[in-house]
Amino acid sequence: MRRFLGSVLALLTALGLVLAVAPPGRAADPLTGRLVSTDGGGGVAGMTVRLRRVVAGEPGAVVDTGTTSADGSFSLDAGAAPQDEYYVQVAAGSHQGGYVGGSPRYVQPTSELAQTWGPSTKLGKVRANPAYLRGVLVDARTKRPVRGVRVAGGTQGLSPADIDVTDKQGRFVIRGITCEDDCYLRFRGRPRGYENGYRACSGGVVATWEDACASPLGRVGRVRIQRL
Repeated sequence: MRRFLGSVLALLTALGLVLAVAPPGRAADPLTGRLVSTDGGGGVAGMTVRLRRVVAGEPGAVVDTGTTSADGSFSLDAGAAPQDEYYVQVAAGSHQGGYVGGSPRYVQPTSELAQTWGPSTKLGKVRANPAYLRGVLVDARTKRPVRGVRVAGGTQGLSPADIDVTDKQGRFVIRGITCEDDCYLRFRGRPRGYENGYRACSGGVVATWEDACASPLGRVGRVRIQRL
């Protein structure tokens, strides 16, 4: 009997030693990616990116948060006990926010249009739409910058997302843009001796938005306005 108990104790002791020195489960590699601008501007720095749990098919609690580096790179860690899938959320900033999905990968406006990703996924390039319209207003005849003209931008027929006034170089920036292919620019040039109207496809200004053209996101380029 003593021999049996001794054998049991020896086995338990050995098992305990094995358990004590056995390495813990290996954490998943981080999920990585690089946020780039759809306007050809390269990597997007300073954007907040979050890894969110999937709860009943919807984005749940935030597991990790990071900030994109100078070249747009980011890394998110699911921790020592990762689940199978996560949402990757990009917070709105200089570029539009949303959830990563699609092929090629884009920041989609809603989670319904996005996908879920494994904790160690290498996303590669993730394309983000600018949240601004930036351009230069010039005299249609002289090509010189036009200063002091109010510029509004946003979705056609709705209230503007933002309003700016052209500076002495004719530059303007409309921020807070959330539209994609239906962003319009409106110019109030009459108080400065120029026409009122909307940006046309030709880069000029037309009187009504029915004749106007949606502006590209990000860098709009030069817009030519006629003196009255």
